[in-house]
Amino acid sequence: MATDTNADMSHQNGIVYQFGEFVDSLQKNGLFSTARKVGQRLYYKYKRVDFSTQNIYDLTRVGNYENHGTAFVSTSKDFLKRVVDDLEKSIKKPLVKELFVDYGSGKGSAIIHARDIGFKEAIGVEFALELHEIAESNIEKMNLKGVQSVYADATTYPLPLDASVVYLFNPFDEIVMGKFIENIVKEKENFKGDVYFIYKNASCDILKKYLEFIDEITYPSGSTAQFYKL
Repeated sequence: MATDTNADMSHQNGIVYQFGEFVDSLQKNGLFSTARKVGQRLYYKYKRVDFSTQNIYDLTRVGNYENHGTAFVSTSKDFLKRVVDDLEKSIKKPLVKELFVDYGSGKGSAIIHARDIGFKEAIGVEFALELHEIAESNIEKMNLKGVQSVYADATTYPLPLDASVVYLFNPFDEIVMGKFIENIVKEKENFKGDVYFIYKNASCDILKKYLEFIDEITYPSGSTAQFYKL
């Protein structure tokens, strides 16, 4: 499931792709789960919230690593809830749901969903200006407090010391991931509590060099999630 850097996944917005996704969901998840997903999408459509996939080639990107990002694809609420639940099962205790941080947060889907599933605060870090601006608009339309999108380079934006979960939906390549995680490890002794990492559809193994590997799960959709602890 690895994705090339700056790959264009905007075909996922097409009717043919979405119909295929609907049929696949019916087969793998059943009618109830699929109907819930459709209901969620209709609700966001009603609120004029934009979580659509977008080509990042021509976007305004900040920092020195504009060609090291991967494709932009949103995270569904159902997947985020499931993966957080699976993380809790893997560590055999409830998470302290204080601050959820998503690096490569796109239009803000994961940080918006994080608030819905119980995190007190959520911050998204996005290097593409246009995606960041849409995320800010989405947050405003949902009238959410405690949710923030930041326009920044992941290699220079420090992980807040009260973070409890870091979400990485294969946001960048190994070069950026290395610089990103080295910055965090340098501050390891200063974090206020345990910090867990969810790395979806991993395209490199560098986190295993710096973090405690906990578990890896493959889902019916083919997506994978790796769990780590700082």
